[in-house]
Amino acid sequence: MLPFSHFDGAILPELEELPNDEALVSFILGNGPSLIFIKDEESRILYANKAFLSVYAPDQREALIGTTTVESFPEEEAELFLSEDRRAFREGQTEIVEEITDWKAQRRTLLSRKMVYEMADGQKRLVCISTDITALAARERRLVRLNAQLKVYSHSIAHDLKNPISSIISGLNILQRDGSSKLSERGAVVVNSLKDSAKGLSGYISAMLKAATGEVSKLDFEEYDLNILLEEVRFNMSAAIEAADVKLNVTRLPVARVEPNLLRQLFQNLIENSIKYAGVDRIIVTIHHKEEGDEHIFYVGDNGVGIPDDKKDMVFSQFFKDGSADGLGLGLTICQRIANLHDGTMEIYDRVEQGCCMVVRIAAR
Repeated sequence: MLPFSHFDGAILPELEELPNDEALVSFILGNGPSLIFIKDEESRILYANKAFLSVYAPDQREALIGTTTVESFPEEEAELFLSEDRRAFREGQTEIVEEITDWKAQRRTLLSRKMVYEMADGQKRLVCISTDITALAARERRLVRLNAQLKVYSHSIAHDLKNPISSIISGLNILQRDGSSKLSERGAVVVNSLKDSAKGLSGYISAMLKAATGEVSKLDFEEYDLNILLEEVRFNMSAAIEAADVKLNVTRLPVARVEPNLLRQLFQNLIENSIKYAGVDRIIVTIHHKEEGDEHIFYVGDNGVGIPDDKKDMVFSQFFKDGSADGLGLGLTICQRIANLHDGTMEIYDRVEQGCCMVVRIAAR
C-alpha cells in the first residue's frame, strides 16, 4: 500500500507520524460513507467495508467474501462490472459513474475509482472506493429538465411577442405615411424613435428565438460542466435510449472550455451510432475521460459487434453507410469535424474488449 504521507501525488508531512496501526486503518476504512472493497485478479472480493456490504441483503453479507458478487446483478450489469475490473488491471487505475440497485430496490449512482497495487509476492490487488453521488446526479438531472423547460418557455414568450411588436411597427409606418395626419416635427422624431426601439426589441427577440432553438451563427466557446452536458444528452435522447433499452454509463467529467451545442451533438451522434450498429440485444454505451497534457480525451465505447477491419478506413467518409441503417451517413463525419473545431481529433480506438470504441481528443483550453 502507499504510505499515509502520499495521496494522489501530494506529500502530506503532517501525516508522516501516524502509527502503523491495523486497528486504526480498519476503523477508517470500515466506518466511512464510501463503499470500499479489495479484489484479487479473478475479481473475487477479499475485503469489503460496512458501506459496501449494506448494498446487499443482510442474509447475503457473510457469504460475499471470496465471491465476485456478479451473481447478485443482471447479466449486463455483471459483465460491465467485470469489464471495468479488467480495464483497471490493464491500465492501473480507472474511474466511472455507475448505477446499481441495492437490496431495498433503491437505485443508487456511484462514482467508482479503482486502483491496482502489487504485493510483495508479485500478486496484484484491486482497490475500489465508490462515492454515492445519487443526490448530485438527481440535482443535475433536475437542472437539465429546468433548462429544457426554460428554453421552451423562452421560445414561447419570444414567439408571442413578435406579432404585437410587428403590429406596433406597422402602425407607426401608417401614421408616417397617412396624408391626413400631420405630425409636428417633434412628433415625427418621437415616431422614428419608437420605430427604432421596436425594431431593436424585435431583433432582441429574434436572438432569443435563435438561442431557444439552438441556432448559432458563430462558435461560442464557454466554460461548461460536461456532466450537465451529458445529462442534456440523456434528456434529448431519452426516447431513443428507452426504445432501444440502452444502458448509458458515464464517468465524472470536468468543466471544460467548449462549444456546448456542438459537443452535445458529437456525443448524441456517437450514441445514435451505437444504437444503429451495435447489433446486440442489450446495448451498453460507456464514456470514459482522462486528461493528458493539454488534451481532454474521451473514450466512447459500446459492447456491440464492432467495426470490421476492412471498413475502419471508410467510416469517417461522407455518406458512408453500413447496411440498411437510416440516415445520410454523415454522423461520424460531423463528429470528426466538431472535434477538429475544438482543436482536436477523433479516431477509432483499438480495444481489447468486444465492441466499438471511438476516442475523441479536444484541446484543454
